[in-house]
Amino acid sequence: MSFEDDYQLTSKFSEHTHDFLSSHLIAPTPVNYSVIYLYISNENEMLSAAIDKKLKKGESITADFMADLFKRYVSFTQQVENTVLAPFEETLTKTLEQISKQVTNEDKAAVNLQKLDKILAKSKGNTSIDNIVSYLFNTINTTKAQHETLSQKLTTTQQEINQLKDKLASSRQEALVDSLTGLLNRRGCDEKLQNLNHNDTHTSLAIDIDHFKKVNDTFGHFIGDKVIQRIAKTIESHIGEQDIAVRFGGEEFVVVMAHTPIAEAKNIAEKIRISISNMKLKQRDTNTYLPPISVSIGIAQNDNISEWTSLFEQADNALYQAKNSGRNRCICA
Repeated sequence: MSFEDDYQLTSKFSEHTHDFLSSHLIAPTPVNYSVIYLYISNENEMLSAAIDKKLKKGESITADFMADLFKRYVSFTQQVENTVLAPFEETLTKTLEQISKQVTNEDKAAVNLQKLDKILAKSKGNTSIDNIVSYLFNTINTTKAQHETLSQKLTTTQQEINQLKDKLASSRQEALVDSLTGLLNRRGCDEKLQNLNHNDTHTSLAIDIDHFKKVNDTFGHFIGDKVIQRIAKTIESHIGEQDIAVRFGGEEFVVVMAHTPIAEAKNIAEKIRISISNMKLKQRDTNTYLPPISVSIGIAQNDNISEWTSLFEQADNALYQAKNSGRNRCICA
């Protein structure tokens, strides 16, 4: 497809998007524009189905509904950048370049007309030519002003696109990170694992807080969350930048130690376990110390393992052995 075809298609979708927003009284924000553009261009079937269902019921499309669609179907993917922003920015850039050239040409024409006007001013009896020059000069200045105004509007549009790209990047980052601990969540773990060659030597740690339910039941979930946060920081402080630390859910953590054999990983796991058992946690309200916190850790290396899930299962099995052996210990698969 040629640039002209791309331009025509993008323009058509953009026009229909604005029409839809206007007819449904939806604010033309970058988020709303992205959602409806994908709907108009039919680039996301699930998003389109959700809007069609809403329309068939005769229900109004609210800001909350649009925000939910953006979060569920747009912010986690590259689709809006690839489908909407990339072609739109390309068209915008080319249009701004064309306007810039036109303004430059108009400046040159205005300079030449000024020179001609000075020459005509020295001679008399050329009223008709003088009027033509004046008319052309005014026309060029008017056109130039219109082009400059359009250029300013397009520049503002570019700034809005940049804001949307920042929002998308922020949303994707939030989707990959556990909000309580700042560690990766499962989705973030899956994405990071794509950067590791499974044929290299890697070791996984499965870490679980011992008797954590008792902590929650005795001290409440607020204190329980603080314990989880402290343990997350302890884990992070003992691993390298190339390693992957994940809150796998509840009180369970997973660490993938990249390019690390199991013997070395066990030494680090022991340091993590000892550091956690030595923590002194104080409840501010009552000024009393919590009972000692401990973790059990299962360790597995990716020898003869074709999938990451198999590695995690082996580490998890070792974790259960540690639990059944009395807790507060590290066991290798």
